[in-house]
Amino acid sequence: MASIRVEGVQGQMAAVLSNVPAFPNDRFVLGFPEAIGDAARAIWFGALKPRWREIGDGAWESAGEMPDELRYRLVITPYEDYVDAVITLTNCSHRVWQNSMAFNCFNCGSSVLRDNECLRHWVRVKGKFQRLVELPRVFSDRPTVQLYSVEGAPPGAQIPFVANFKATPADVVAEGWMAIVAPDGKRLAATVSRPALFLFQNMEYSCIHSAPSFGTMQPGQTAKALTRLYFVRQPLGKWYERMKREMEV
Repeated sequence: MASIRVEGVQGQMAAVLSNVPAFPNDRFVLGFPEAIGDAARAIWFGALKPRWREIGDGAWESAGEMPDELRYRLVITPYEDYVDAVITLTNCSHRVWQNSMAFNCFNCGSSVLRDNECLRHWVRVKGKFQRLVELPRVFSDRPTVQLYSVEGAPPGAQIPFVANFKATPADVVAEGWMAIVAPDGKRLAATVSRPALFLFQNMEYSCIHSAPSFGTMQPGQTAKALTRLYFVRQPLGKWYERMKREMEV
């Protein structure tokens, strides 16, 4: 029986996680998906009113649709110290989507992980762990927001959804995960997608995103992607080795 508790928020592209063993006094809000579809004209949070239902063993399912544009199904399944979110997306438009995506928001602002200065936010660039505060930053008219290109994906400048933020350092290419370490250094939460299209973080809300990619999608095509959220009592290096084994990224 899974320990982590999931509860979908009816009519919203959101769910809440609680009863997390590594963070027993905290709750986490998921904007899953906060935006979805064609990276050139994604459908944003609030435009869809998905239906949520429990489907057994603690898992929840939601489904949303915009006629002549897209249809998706999301299944969030909790385990002992991680949660899997699998999205199945269909291109219902008459366009080819060069890049397709889900903008999955993992909000840590209501937890001990809150880190508005990015001192405990970590990524991995060129084989080296780095805190976000150590990386170059591009300041847009939303200075709390930053996006990062991901290894194996197109550069952010070539992804309209990313480029429109005007907040992506051109010389930073990270692996497809982001983590926040607790102040005690003994616990962390992380988000990783397979495959990942880009990373995003917002200092204001202490939220992190590993945006999954569905690739290039033809009209009528359906594709699937995974985002996994970890909640572990491990230092960064030990978690990383585990994640690499499990996610094969």
